[in-house]
Formats: sequence, structure tokens, C-alpha cells
Amino acid sequence: MEQIEQIKQFNIMNLIYSYWWVGAIALCLIFYAQILRLFFGMVIVPEDKIGKVTKKFVLFGENNNLSGDRIIATSGEAGFQSKVLSPGLHWAYWPWQYEIDMTDFIEIPEGYIGLVASKDGKVLPTGRILARKVECDNYQDAEAFLNNGGQRGRQSAYLTTGVYKINTHLFDVSIVEQTSIHEGMVGVIQTLDGTPLESGQIAGKEIPSDIHNNFQNFDAFLEAGGNKGIQQQVIQAGSYYLNPWA
Repeated sequence: MEQIEQIKQFNIMNLIYSYWWVGAIALCLIFYAQILRLFFGMVIVPEDKIGKVTKKFVLFGENNNLSGDRIIATSGEAGFQSKVLSPGLHWAYWPWQYEIDMTDFIEIPEGYIGLVASKDGKVLPTGRILARKVECDNYQDAEAFLNNGGQRGRQSAYLTTGVYKINTHLFDVSIVEQTSIHEGMVGVIQTLDGTPLESGQIAGKEIPSDIHNNFQNFDAFLEAGGNKGIQQQVIQAGSYYLNPWA
């Protein structure tokens, strides 16, 4: 038994002596990576992640701090940044000034939609419950969302099946099932936002279905003057992208 133990120890020592250079190279690479990170601000974002950026402070320039009740920086102010880091190599994100939080892509499976709520943006006008759609690459461009007048709160638009690079410093995404109407039934629609019904009306005025695609494009419904409340039109059996907040 002692001989066997001696042989094992001998083999382990031989293995260490034979491949010591592998460990040395690994240590050098780790040390080199730390040097690049510290002095050149190198950040590597994995291919299945995005990097959410927090700027700890600003020493010079006009845009030092966020104004008012804003929580997302679009002009380099200190705080949560609107721009995220895509997969790949990035420079000038020094650890003493920036914090990078790696987070997964948002994936919407088949048969589901993603409901989006914004934590920052313009205040909703009185009487509205949903923020109107703005151009922002399906909420993947937080800076465009804010600069194009995006509003705070629940959004009228939603995400369909796919994978998205969403800055969750700004947006919360809830994944819910599509609306399904079974055979032999119809779907009666009640909208929660829109133009108030006129005196004497008991149902919203009819907006042609091809305009709002069976209420799946709620922004188009609103732009066409759709009313809040019970609708005259019904939807037939099938599956629909309906925003339950709408």
C-alpha cells in the first residue's frame, strides 16, 4: 500500500513538474487582464449577455448630475446609463469610475408576449393609463426612447416572440401568454384607455379592424380615435397579441 501511495505521489509531482508552465501562463494572463482592465478600462461582455453601465461619478463638464426626477443618464451624467454594452470587447470603462453589471438577454417564447413598463420618461397626461409607442428599436435603445419622448409607466406596445437586449435599469418586462379564443366563441373587447364615450354611447365607435389588426395594434386604435370601454367589434376564434393592460 505504501508503494502504491508513493507511486501516486510521484505521478502527481511529475505531472506538476511537466505542466507547471500551464499554470504560469494562466497566472500571467489573469495578471495581464487585470492590468488592461485597471489602466485601459477593458471590459469583455460574453456573447449571451449585455453589460448594464453605472457611472459612479463625473469630475468635469456640464452634465455632472441627473436633473429632476430622472434616473437614467443620456448625456454622460453620473448614474445608470441609457446605453448598454453589446457582446464583445470594450475599452475606457475603468473600474474606479464604472460598474458593469452583466445580465441575460430577454427572451419571449412562442405563444407569449412581453409587457414593458418604463421607470423613467415623461409623465403621462391626465386621464391616460398607457404610454404611447415611440421609435426605440423595440425598447432596445433606451436613449432613443427617452430622447423621442418616451413616457413613464406601462407601455401600449409590447414585445413579440424573439430575443431582445433590454436595459433593465430602465425597463421591466413581464412575460404573459397570448390571448386565445376557443372555437365556437367570440372575444368581447373592453378597452381600458382611449377617448371617453360621448353622452348616450354605450359602446365605442367602430374602428375598422384592418387599422388596428383586431386590437393587436393598440396605438393605431388610439390614433384612429378609439373609445375607452366596451367595443362594438368582437374577435373570432384564434390566438391574438393583445396587451392585457390595454
